[in-house]
Amino acid sequence: MKITRIVGTADGIVREPQCFIEADFTPDETIIQNESARILFGEEDHPVLIQSGWELKKKDIYRFAIEGKAKIVKKMTIDGERTFVENAKDMLVGSSYEGTLKLDIRSDERILGLGQHEDGIANYRNCVQHLYQNNMQIPMPVFLSTGGYAIVLAAQCLMIYEEKENQITITFDAADQIDYYVIEDEDLRKLAKAVRRMTGKAVLLPKWAYGYVQSREKYRTQQELLDIAAEFQRRNIPVSCLVQDWQTWNRNMWGDKHLDKSRYPNLKEALDALHDQGIGFLFSIWPNINKGSEDNAEMVEAGKMYANLSTYDAFDEEARALYWKQCEREIFAAGTDGWWCDSSEPFTPDWGGVDKKTAEERYELAKGSLTKYMDARQGNSYALFHALGIHDNQRKSDNSKRVINLTRSGYPSIQKYGAILWSGDIMATWDVYKNQIVEGLQMAASGFPYWTLDIGAFFTGNQECWKRFSGVKEGIHPWFWNGLFEQGNADLGYRELYTRWLQYGTFLPIMRSHGTDTPREPWFYGEEGDLYYDTIVKYIRLRYHLVPYIYSLAWKVYKEDEMMMRSLVFDYPSDETAATCTDQYLFGDFLVCPVTEAMEYGPESTPLNKKQVRSVYLPEGIWYDYENKTMLTGKKTIEADAPVSHMPLYIRGGSIVPVEQKGAANLYEKQMTETLTVEIYGGADGSFVYYQDAGNGYEYQNGAYAAIPLHWSDADRKLAVGAVEGSYAYPQKIRILLYTQEGCMEASAVYEGEEIAIEIK
Repeated sequence: MKITRIVGTADGIVREPQCFIEADFTPDETIIQNESARILFGEEDHPVLIQSGWELKKKDIYRFAIEGKAKIVKKMTIDGERTFVENAKDMLVGSSYEGTLKLDIRSDERILGLGQHEDGIANYRNCVQHLYQNNMQIPMPVFLSTGGYAIVLAAQCLMIYEEKENQITITFDAADQIDYYVIEDEDLRKLAKAVRRMTGKAVLLPKWAYGYVQSREKYRTQQELLDIAAEFQRRNIPVSCLVQDWQTWNRNMWGDKHLDKSRYPNLKEALDALHDQGIGFLFSIWPNINKGSEDNAEMVEAGKMYANLSTYDAFDEEARALYWKQCEREIFAAGTDGWWCDSSEPFTPDWGGVDKKTAEERYELAKGSLTKYMDARQGNSYALFHALGIHDNQRKSDNSKRVINLTRSGYPSIQKYGAILWSGDIMATWDVYKNQIVEGLQMAASGFPYWTLDIGAFFTGNQECWKRFSGVKEGIHPWFWNGLFEQGNADLGYRELYTRWLQYGTFLPIMRSHGTDTPREPWFYGEEGDLYYDTIVKYIRLRYHLVPYIYSLAWKVYKEDEMMMRSLVFDYPSDETAATCTDQYLFGDFLVCPVTEAMEYGPESTPLNKKQVRSVYLPEGIWYDYENKTMLTGKKTIEADAPVSHMPLYIRGGSIVPVEQKGAANLYEKQMTETLTVEIYGGADGSFVYYQDAGNGYEYQNGAYAAIPLHWSDADRKLAVGAVEGSYAYPQKIRILLYTQEGCMEASAVYEGEEIAIEIK
């Protein structure tokens, strides 16, 4: 592998790398150009990439400032109430450049990455993609090529990617120099790892975050939170986290972090009760704070607000510290476990109107809004600094809890700060659901490991749902509030879609249900004995069965810069069918095949009576149907049974899967596994590292963990268990369930932390 930094400078000054490049990272080579020139990467007679040129044009940077006493108005938007200052005006704050970079590529490459968008593009050939922070769009200036390279664009500004006729053009809105890195390697997984090494390690989240997370827009009182928890317990459905959405503040105090005591009289008491049941708690906070609230007055007094006097300046270290102080004194002090940093773009000017604007119009709107208050050179990175402030200040305050931050936007290196990114306020249609599979894989290809979504989508219906929510009697719903199911979960068509979506969500790094229009808790989809209810509960329980495996995957994310989920092309680059597959993916060693079309019902409970099967491509090798343990051989397409109760799911031969055998564990309390149960799937050799630690805190970074290497020799039917690494307690017994074509066999052995071999005869 070779990593080269290329800097094109118009003024002869070579500036430091952008903030998201690790301070101790040094490329193998740095090329500095004062004038545009051709650069060839790879072998001269077989280049993997060619820089054909770049250009910088002088550009003045303006920001809005207030002239005299502020004239303030409040306006209600779909994204909440916002404060606007009528007498702010542009002021010159510096100069920079508009830039273009041109790269020549081969005709047979596939281009992946660029973050998460809305259109489900799996290969960025012959297309334009606008990179700007927005609801439903997360810009990542990173792309990988099957041609043997990756590009990291070291800029924080808005950008446009365009590829046509074998040339990529990157347009930078405001950058002091052309600055990018070329990583050369034929292995896509190594390229993705290199991006992580350059931008920072993804920390471990608390173990409870890898269970099932229940959310809704919104729980209205602390008693409602307790009632929801009690209902999960009564039904014996596992849940590891409840999420409190917006409007916990007093009336008209948008974004204020003081609770409405009439509805949340004693949050600490409520959270103590949740914690006693093994349930963590995330709390919604916003970067915008209305005038008239205590938090707003405090920020304005400190001079830490943008000129709208509503949004705090997350790029200012003192502002970040003050914002944390506001989070800490009432919310964190009550025992809140983590944060939902909503609306972290923090401006979404296209979030309204009946008709969806073109991609170009939306980009220009975003650019105008984002660079109105922020330095244009940082137009894409607000959420990164917002997350940095939460992370660093929480750790200064209390280092016993791992930081966890569910946030709607991000940028490279945000994985260092305990961030989970989700795809924003999507709508409930089958097409949107299918596109989300691609978008999650593009986020993974961009180097970010912890992506999720609103299971079932945020907006369920359209006109009638919007009218019920907003209270209006006339008008037409905005373009994004356009789901198919006006009756919400009373519609059997939505129940089917929600169930399929939840099956898919079971195999995301974070499994989280959320949305407006209609409740999302399992009991709103039937009762025990009903197909949809039973299937939803089955898959939530399956998530907990696999938590030991998932948590071990998370350790590999931290330790080895691995990916939890990825497109098939990462593992099967020479298989054209696998490389072009967009509705299947790998989660560890699992082949996940979501069902993305209605089979039982359309909207308004319209019967469809379709054949419940889906086409599945099995790549080369041995595979097992995970539900019935049937062995299959790969490199072929099969017709898989896909009733609503079952999503086609396969596991590779040679896989070692640590599982929970006692039912759902309490993931909130300190973790201690005494008997390690592993499923082994025969037909090939395999290796895996089982991992456990306390489940929270940062002691794991200082060796307080137990990592046990496992290697399966298929010919010998022997599991070699290596010596434990780390100082944390380890399992005292190892139990094996071996699945082969002949059936299931068991074996077990005492483990004392030293090498042993367990043979199955």
